[in-house]
Amino acid sequence: MRIVRMFTQVSAALAIVVSSTVAAAAFSTAQGSAAAAATKLPACNLSALAKHKGVVNITFWNSATNANATTLTTITNAFNASQSKVHVTLVDQASYDDTWQKYEAGLSNGQLPDAVQLEDQRTQAAIDTQSFLPVQSCMNAAHYSTSDYLPRPLAYWKVDGVQEALPFAVSAPILFYNQLAFTKAGLNPNAPPTTLPQYVADAKALKASGSGTGLKLDPWHLETWLSTANQTFVDNSNGRKGRATKVTVQTKTALQIFTDLATLVKSGDALTNPSSGPSAFDNLLGIGSGKYGMTIDTSAALGTVTQVLSGGQYPNVKLGISAFPALSASIKGGIEPGGSGVYISSKVPALDQAASWVFLSYLCSPQTQATWAAGTGYIPVRKSSTTMATVKQLWATNPGYKVAYDEINKGVNDAATSGSVIGPYGDVRIDVLNAEESMFTAGVTPAKALANALKAANATISNYNQRLGVS
Repeated sequence: MRIVRMFTQVSAALAIVVSSTVAAAAFSTAQGSAAAAATKLPACNLSALAKHKGVVNITFWNSATNANATTLTTITNAFNASQSKVHVTLVDQASYDDTWQKYEAGLSNGQLPDAVQLEDQRTQAAIDTQSFLPVQSCMNAAHYSTSDYLPRPLAYWKVDGVQEALPFAVSAPILFYNQLAFTKAGLNPNAPPTTLPQYVADAKALKASGSGTGLKLDPWHLETWLSTANQTFVDNSNGRKGRATKVTVQTKTALQIFTDLATLVKSGDALTNPSSGPSAFDNLLGIGSGKYGMTIDTSAALGTVTQVLSGGQYPNVKLGISAFPALSASIKGGIEPGGSGVYISSKVPALDQAASWVFLSYLCSPQTQATWAAGTGYIPVRKSSTTMATVKQLWATNPGYKVAYDEINKGVNDAATSGSVIGPYGDVRIDVLNAEESMFTAGVTPAKALANALKAANATISNYNQRLGVS
C-alpha cells in the first residue's frame, strides 16, 4: 500500500518523462537514421510512434519475483495510466534462466517479446543472437543523455562502445548478518567483517558460539573478489574491447580466494547451498532460523527479506547489512554490478520498437528508479534518484538499502569493475563452481581446483567461439 500511495503522488511527474520521450520521437526518420549511421548502428525510428494514431500494445518479458514482482506491476500500471500512446503487458517468468530459455525457443518458433529483461551474464549471448536493437540507436535518435546514470552499471551493458541495453535491475553482493548472533559470539555487531580474511575469522567465532555461516555457491562472488583487487576475469578487457577468449584467474589472488573458501567449508565453519533452485535461499533462511550468523547474497533480496522479517516470525533476528567483504583492506578496484538490463527486440516492427523505448526509458527514469529501489533493494541507477524523497526516506529509515549503492560508487571505474562479457557465461560459471565444489567434496587442493577451473572454462569459451565461427 505504501508503494501504491507513493505512485498516486508521483504519477504526474512520471508522466512528464513519457511525454518528453514521445516529444523526442518527433525527430524525423532521416535524423534518426543519420544518428544511427554515424555509429554504424541500425536506425531506431521514433517518429513511427509520434505519427501513430491510437494505442500501441507491447509485451515485456520480465524475471521479477516476490516483492520485486509486486513493485514492477505497480510501476507498469502507473506507466499505462500516465499516457495514452503505449500499453505494456507484463509476461512474467519464474527466473532469469526461464526467461532466457523461453527467448531462445522464441528465436525458432517466432514467439518473442517486444522488450525483455535479461540477466547480466546473458549480455554477449544476447548480442550473438543478432535479435536485438541496441538501445544506443534509440538514444542517438532521441538525443538521450546518460550523464545522470551511475557510470559502472551503465558501462556493464556497453560493449565495444555500444550501449546494448539499459541498466534496470542492478544489484551488488552484500553481507547479511544477525547482530544478535554476533553479540553472542563475542563479536562487535557494529563492526562486521570488511575483508575476506576477517570473514573467515568471524565465521569460526560464530560456529564456536552455536551458529555458523551460510556460503552460497555463486561464482559471482569470486568475480567480485577479483574486481575488488582490480583484476579481470577474462581477457580483452573483460570482453569489452574484443570477444573474451580465455579466463584470467590463474593468479595468486584467485588462489587466495579458493584457499579461503576451502578453509571455510572444510573446517565446518560454513555450510553451502546452491545459487539456484529450491535451496537457493537456504543461506538467508538459515539466518532466520538461527543456523547461520551471516551470509553473502544479492542486495536484490533486501525487499523480500524486509517483507518477511516484518511478519514477526523471526523474533531472534536483528538484521545487519554491511558491504561485501573485499579481498583485502587496500581495495584497488571496486565492487562489480550484477542484475539485469532491458533490451529492445529487432524482430518486431519499428512502431513496437519505438514504443518499447518509451517504456524502457520510463523504467530507468529517476523517479521510477527511486520507486524500484525502495520496493526491491536494487540500486537506483540514476544519481538524481538519491535526491528524491522516496530514496531519502528509505535510506534514513533503512540504512541497509544504501550499502549496495555506496559499493557501486566506490573505487575505480574500469574494465575490471564493470564486470565480464562472455558468450557462454553461464557455462563458464558452472566450470568454476564445479572446481570450487571439488575442494569441498573431493579434497582437491585449491591450486589444483583453480587449474581445473581454468582448463574447463577456457575449453568452454573456445568451443562456443568455434561454433559461432569467431575468435
